[in-house]
Amino acid sequence: MARPSPQDLNALSEYALDALEAADMALAHAEGLKIAAPHTAADVTCEWLGELIGAGVPGAKLENAEIVDGHDGMTDRRRWKLTWNDAGLDAGLPPSVFAKATPHGPYLRETLAMLHMAENEMRFYSQLQPEVSTIAPKAFHAEFYPGGRFLLIMEDLEAKGLTPYWAHHECSVDHAGAVVDALAHLHATYWNSDRFAGDLAWLRPRLQKFGRKWHRKSYIEARRRYPETELGAAQPEAIRKLLKYWSENDEAVYRYWATLTPTVLHGDSHLGNTYSAPDGTAGLFDWQVMFRGHGLRDLAYFLNSAIPNDMRQSDARALFDRYVAGLGAGGVTVDPERAWRDYGLFILEQWDAHMKGYVFGGYGHMPESRVRSSQTLAGALIDHDVAGLISQIVRKGSLD
Repeated sequence: MARPSPQDLNALSEYALDALEAADMALAHAEGLKIAAPHTAADVTCEWLGELIGAGVPGAKLENAEIVDGHDGMTDRRRWKLTWNDAGLDAGLPPSVFAKATPHGPYLRETLAMLHMAENEMRFYSQLQPEVSTIAPKAFHAEFYPGGRFLLIMEDLEAKGLTPYWAHHECSVDHAGAVVDALAHLHATYWNSDRFAGDLAWLRPRLQKFGRKWHRKSYIEARRRYPETELGAAQPEAIRKLLKYWSENDEAVYRYWATLTPTVLHGDSHLGNTYSAPDGTAGLFDWQVMFRGHGLRDLAYFLNSAIPNDMRQSDARALFDRYVAGLGAGGVTVDPERAWRDYGLFILEQWDAHMKGYVFGGYGHMPESRVRSSQTLAGALIDHDVAGLISQIVRKGSLD
């Protein structure tokens, strides 16, 4: 029997992914699906929280759990104030916790299921967070279920003295550097890991991500419509030409990125998914869109959305060098000049995210953050000669 060709295997993989996505969406709409475990905010009771968090503490009892904050959206989010008895207080059990839970709407569940967002984040907190605990919050409970259903109970950042950022906040050089350190630590920990063929096989590479076709369609539409928007129309001619060139050659770039050394990526490393600690260190939350890829992708995604263009011009190279040094501290050596070229090419990922967010809205990004990132991106795309980098990929297949 003849061995299947690579083209046959790719076609089979696409078929399997399509079938799995269809099943995921059907389960997301199955209102009568029976799940015995808690998976909505309404399922969380004082008794259940007390048993979860107070386990192992003799005599600890949660006397009251009061919802003090929350909102419903892509996920339902709640903050509970916890009142413990003396045994719980003496043991230092947390005074509050934060939860993300299954949304009520089937179309919201559909997105979570199709992109495996709930599965990604629950797997991160149950499997990876203990290995990189200095850069991510602790979870007390992280379970996912069919059709985009899940429940995450985690420590309350603000109660621990940590400061979450929003996308529209100003980012200082110090905070940017701290996030760069966190990304370097994450990436060095899993750089070219053998575990991608084992217990981390669920972390899919970019070209095999769940929902890839959906993402691609949305990017294509965003690129088409962006020049007609207020921000898009204000872009210099060089950027408008680059957009056309990028749209014509994106698959060649995607194939090139697939050849680079992989690690664990946060996947959505914008400023609004970071926090700072009193000691000046930083961490990240919202690990829903993790995937396997080159670490410079997370770095370019962060820096070219978080910092204004003048800071990019004065500090981006130093922040990049800090990242390279952080990788080195973790035992990973890269060629800085080759990596600088790859970093420039990965700016395209943040550009796509920016255009998609601006065209379709959502994600909680304020107008001022959109303007900042459009200015930073335009400057970075030109300064890094990204058109020339794409041309080299098209001609040679690499940046060597």
